[in-house]
Amino acid sequence: MLGMGACLGACLFGGAARAADPPATADVLSKLHNANLTGIEAGKLAQDNGRSKATKDYGKMLVTDATSADQQVMALAKEEMLDVSAGTPVVGSNSVAALTAGWTFDRRFARTMVDDHKKQVADVTAARDHTTDAKLKNLLTDVLPTLQKHESMAETLEKAK
Repeated sequence: MLGMGACLGACLFGGAARAADPPATADVLSKLHNANLTGIEAGKLAQDNGRSKATKDYGKMLVTDATSADQQVMALAKEEMLDVSAGTPVVGSNSVAALTAGWTFDRRFARTMVDDHKKQVADVTAARDHTTDAKLKNLLTDVLPTLQKHESMAETLEKAK
């Protein structure tokens, strides 16, 4: 999923949910869908504005993985007959989208991807561990290794800058 892309942005449970309440499948799928769209946008931005080959390659991977993950999310949403409305993708907590191409972009992008993927891994793990929906649990279990790989690769990218 970035597979899932970058930037869940908010906890998959939402602000009002108590820790004992399982997350609603529709809410989780909607947030995953938005995360995938954001990952696709972040990846395109890296390909367009990145200076290093590593940044551009990472961006290409984000687009590929987020697109694939989103197909999984949308298939489950369709199967469950759930509306998974898309919001506006938000590319990173550090305003990467506002940067111009070059080394400044590469450094800020790498830092943002580390931060966003740490949050995604935590959010997906929490949602997976608390959901009572077996199909959602399977989806979250499937996408988690990709998110962890992206986090690790983003850390490597950041250290290279």
